[in-house]
Amino acid sequence: MKKLAMTIATLAMTVAASGSAVYLNNDITSQIPSIDVSPVVGFNKINDVAQYKNADWSQVIGIARNISLDQATKIANEQYPQTTFFFYIKGGQMVLETQNGDYRVFKHGDAVFFTGEPWWGSAPGLADGYIRQ
Repeated sequence: MKKLAMTIATLAMTVAASGSAVYLNNDITSQIPSIDVSPVVGFNKINDVAQYKNADWSQVIGIARNISLDQATKIANEQYPQTTFFFYIKGGQMVLETQNGDYRVFKHGDAVFFTGEPWWGSAPGLADGYIRQ
């Protein structure tokens, strides 16, 4: 009986594994038409950057948490038109430490708005920068 159970379990795993392989090999998602996302109005996107941790943060306007990119754009264009650039957290969490040991924590959906010129730091997969056109 134990041998039969082992044989059935092995057969089930083989079928499941081969079923997965067939599933992965027959992915037809690419047949779905792609939808173009409209660009952020008034800003040029710079991929995978945020304000550098040791940059001058004295020109920060503020932070909006847990918002969409559309909401961030609206804030920059309507509520704070003096915004010259901002970064938006697209990844999970980003921590920027300062030289004195303090740190700034940003999470997905946070947008930080600035006046002045950006000093971009690398943030691959975590944030994108937006600079006014």
